[in-house]
Amino acid sequence: MTHDTKQSARGRLKLSPAKDLRKYTQQIWLAGLGAFSRAEEEGGKLFDNLVQIGEELEHKTRDLADNAAEEIKDKVIEKASDTREKVERVIDDRLSSTLSRLGIPSQKDIESLTQRMDNLTRVIEQLALQLDKKK
Repeated sequence: MTHDTKQSARGRLKLSPAKDLRKYTQQIWLAGLGAFSRAEEEGGKLFDNLVQIGEELEHKTRDLADNAAEEIKDKVIEKASDTREKVERVIDDRLSSTLSRLGIPSQKDIESLTQRMDNLTRVIEQLALQLDKKK
């Protein structure tokens, strides 16, 4: 600004400060309306962009959560299966031990005896056939 411009601006302010104040107030008001209008226009676009970004993020996090849940489920099932097998083994061992102490034969004992009886039956039948041939 030159010295003359400063002089005229000062002179104007001194001559009609109320008029300048109204002019600046009007400009501030118009600037506010313009900012509001721009924010309203671009705010809708911004809002739509934020919604789109949110949808993408939700989709990604849902996929991650689903994958994590599937992995956790698989681990839980595996652990439960291992635990069930261990419990079954302990029960089987204890039950076999208890039955043995009571003198009750196990399934293996019965199967073994059955096989021995089958073998003996075959031997007896063979001996019987040999005796019949000798007579």
